[in-house]
Amino acid sequence: MSNAIEEPTRCPRAERDGELGCVPALIIELLSDEDARAVYLSVEEPTTVPEIAEALELPQSTAYRKVENLREAGLIRQLNERSQGGLPAHYVQAIEHVTVTYDEPLRIECAHHGKTLYCEP
Repeated sequence: MSNAIEEPTRCPRAERDGELGCVPALIIELLSDEDARAVYLSVEEPTTVPEIAEALELPQSTAYRKVENLREAGLIRQLNERSQGGLPAHYVQAIEHVTVTYDEPLRIECAHHGKTLYCEP
């Protein structure tokens, strides 16, 4: 049994983490936005945008915009495509947790399936 401490894996690229899809600048921006943070926290279980809008008392247009921004940042993922029969797309957190350390240098840690990756933008 090894006593070595497993170090987080560094982002392969400073601007975008290829494995998780984390975009550091977007993560910082979104975590600073109260509505976006609330949307991220609300999708622990598969949820539709109308359900998010209703639960958070947000206009649907705002909920759709926040969901799309969180998806682009790699914080949530879409589970299914919207079907022609009207079944809405469901979204869920793509990352179990995100930690931002504001020391020099700024550091963002994202955990996904027990693996921690970090970025220093």
